[in-house]
Amino acid sequence: VHKLLLYPAKPDCPLAATDSLAEGLKSIGLIGTSFGCKSERRYRTGDRFLQLITFLGCSPAIEFDPPADKSERETACENGRLCHIRLSRTLSGPRFRADRQMPPPRCPQCRKPELQWRELIDRWRDTPGETRWSCRECGCHGQLFDLNFRKSGGFGNTFIEIWGIYPSEAVPGDSLLSKLKGLTGVDWNTMYIKD
Repeated sequence: VHKLLLYPAKPDCPLAATDSLAEGLKSIGLIGTSFGCKSERRYRTGDRFLQLITFLGCSPAIEFDPPADKSERETACENGRLCHIRLSRTLSGPRFRADRQMPPPRCPQCRKPELQWRELIDRWRDTPGETRWSCRECGCHGQLFDLNFRKSGGFGNTFIEIWGIYPSEAVPGDSLLSKLKGLTGVDWNTMYIKD
C-alpha cells in the first residue's frame, strides 16, 4: 500500500495526543469524519484536503468516498484504493519507518551514500540511545536522525498517514505544513512509503 506520511521533524519532540491532533486536523479541513476499518479509526479526507495537498501531473484517479458495505470498505482501505487518513503514534519513543525499496541515505555534508545504514538502524533498535553516526567519506559526525533519507524514510513518534498516494504523486502545500507547525509547535517532514 502506497502512503504519504507526515511526521514531526524532531524525532524526540513531545508526543502529540491523537484526539487533539485529530481535532486540529479537522479544524483545518485535512480530515473529515471518522470511520472504522479493521477495528481502527480512520478518517475521510476533509473539505480542504485538495487545497492542502497538491496533486502533481495529470489528474490521478483517486477514490475519496468509502464504500457503504463494511467488507468492501475494509478491502478498499487495506489495498490503498481508498484515499483516507490514519493517525498513528508510538508511546515508546521514535520509530523508524521507510519504504521497502529505500535507497541508502546520504551524508548531510558530503552527500555520499551510507551503505551500512541497515546495521546502524538495527544497532539503534537494539540500543535506542545509540544514535551516533560518522561518515566514512568526509568524517562528518552527527546523529543517525541527521542522515538524508530523501523522503523515503525517517524517524518519528507521530505519523499522519495518507493512504493511496503514490511516491511524488502529491505533496503537502506550504499552508498545510505551516498549519501543522501552528497546531504542534514543530516543523513537519514528508516521506513516501510502500508497505
